[in-house]
Amino acid sequence: MILAGPAGVGKSTLCDRLVAEVPGFERVVTATTRPPRTGEVDGRDYHFLSERQFDEKLAAGQFLEWACVHQRYRYGTLKSAVLDRLPHANLVMNIDVQGVRSIRAAAAQVDLLRNRLVTVFVAPDSFEVLRERLQYRGKDSEEEINRRLRTAELELGERNSYDYVIHSGTKEQDFRALLDYWGQARLKLGLG
Repeated sequence: MILAGPAGVGKSTLCDRLVAEVPGFERVVTATTRPPRTGEVDGRDYHFLSERQFDEKLAAGQFLEWACVHQRYRYGTLKSAVLDRLPHANLVMNIDVQGVRSIRAAAAQVDLLRNRLVTVFVAPDSFEVLRERLQYRGKDSEEEINRRLRTAELELGERNSYDYVIHSGTKEQDFRALLDYWGQARLKLGLG
């Protein structure tokens, strides 16, 4: 299950709660060239890679998808983080809309991935609320917040191409919607 949507809309919170409360779910840890924020741990939050390390893995064909995000840092999903674990667990991850497009392209070539892929777009109730959330979390400068809001406008244009859309409300409402969509997806995919 892939969650996508603008920065600050609550994707990480939803992923973490799904893993904590739904047996059999594991979070996919993606890679980034972004430096760790305070409290982030390598291998738990992201695989923090240098530009050189990222280039080496890219040249070796180890990424399922990757992209330059917000015109600053590269993010990617290692094939091993998904394909080695998918037969044994339900996986959840959050990536940007570019990453979802790339995962869909990879899924067209990989039956295991194609037969298990579920996409969920988490849409903010408004840009004002999204700005407040980004400011509240205190992780980004005003310039970065404005860049993320411009990106959010573009991302929202793709929401209707997802299997499910959560129109964000409270954290509890969003989580209940995610559980409902997971139940629907399990039936559709024949997972019981």
